[in-house]
Amino acid sequence: MGKKKEVESYKTKGGFVSRLEIMPLIMGLAIGFLLGFLITSPKKTKVAKQPDTENTLSEIRSGGYKFTNPLLDCDNFKPSILKTHIDLINSLNDYVKNALLNENATQVSVYFRSLNNGPWIGINEKEYYTPASLLKLPILIATLKKAENDPALLKMRINYNTLYDTIYKPNIKDTTCIRLGKSYSVDELLRFMIVHSDNEAKEILVNLISNDFILNVMEDLGVNLKNRNFSIDFISVKEYSSFFRILYNASYLSRNMSEKALELLSHTKYDKGITNKLPKDLIVSHKFGERGFENSDLKQLHDCGIIYLPGNPYLLCVMSKGYNFDKLSKVISDISLMVYNNVKSGYK
Repeated sequence: MGKKKEVESYKTKGGFVSRLEIMPLIMGLAIGFLLGFLITSPKKTKVAKQPDTENTLSEIRSGGYKFTNPLLDCDNFKPSILKTHIDLINSLNDYVKNALLNENATQVSVYFRSLNNGPWIGINEKEYYTPASLLKLPILIATLKKAENDPALLKMRINYNTLYDTIYKPNIKDTTCIRLGKSYSVDELLRFMIVHSDNEAKEILVNLISNDFILNVMEDLGVNLKNRNFSIDFISVKEYSSFFRILYNASYLSRNMSEKALELLSHTKYDKGITNKLPKDLIVSHKFGERGFENSDLKQLHDCGIIYLPGNPYLLCVMSKGYNFDKLSKVISDISLMVYNNVKSGYK
């Protein structure tokens, strides 16, 4: 008789398996692992492609925190390709071209954005302008930001005994303004500054809050003006629109403070711009700005805000240059009506 082969048994969960029976299993697993490694492993190291800035998103984050980096706003570099928006941009381009040919304006910039899902279009949206009273909006945001940490701030009363701005005289006047010799709360000053575009109320608030704090807030919101020359045009419609988007999203101020800011803006008295030809019962939170210049007939007029079309709110910012405020206001109101009709028809 031939010598018997020794069979060693190994205990397994299901019983006993011989060494001869387990060897094919081990070899199969080893071969499978090797094949899997060869299939899934790259042949060579790939160099990561540089991001295409035309197809990526830009983010505004607040910073200043140790463990978090809150997202305030997100924007697509590319404008909308929706058919309704392409139709709108073509119509707006034709209108702006004719406005320039007819000398109703020398330069016009437009930024439109749907606030439901974020698509946008623009005309000359990166061109710079002098914002003038548009800067009262970031002053409002900065004041409310301080008030979040110091709730008593809004009730603080300030005596108005000194005339601050003795040089600039507004071209578009509102007779409702603060009066020398009277006392006003910070909350009242904010209302005068936003609703009536009162420059004296603005100056008191700037002195109270400080220019540095306001510039820091603007930088937080993605508009860094610290290294820009304020003696020339220095802000665009696309940049400025971020203030309204961030208020609408309540991503920088608290919900209550964001609501307070937009409620104030909804009472803005100026009605010759984006609100002029819209239905009177339509809520619009907006801010206008105007500026004339010494030794020049050139003027600038701007109006930016959120139009609360039921079911489809949108943001519109129009900045313009020209030689006649009435003609510029008509250009802005015409553009606003065109945008309104386009958005309303597309929402049916």
